[in-house]
Amino acid sequence: MECAYLEAADGDARDALRRALGDALQELAAVSSQVSRGFVRASRPADLARKLGTERRAREAARA
Repeated sequence: MECAYLEAADGDARDALRRALGDALQELAAVSSQVSRGFVRASRPADLARKLGTERRAREAARA
């Protein structure tokens, strides 16, 4: 795949990298728009547990 970017950039490595990054950012934006609003972002398992624990307690309190 890198050969395709280098050919499109006429052998200029920096331009090929810019093209590859641009394509990756566009793909990331497209995928990001498809993510459910219920998706929880967490960089570590502890962050996920903290987020879900807070939401779970709030739902339980609302039911009571």
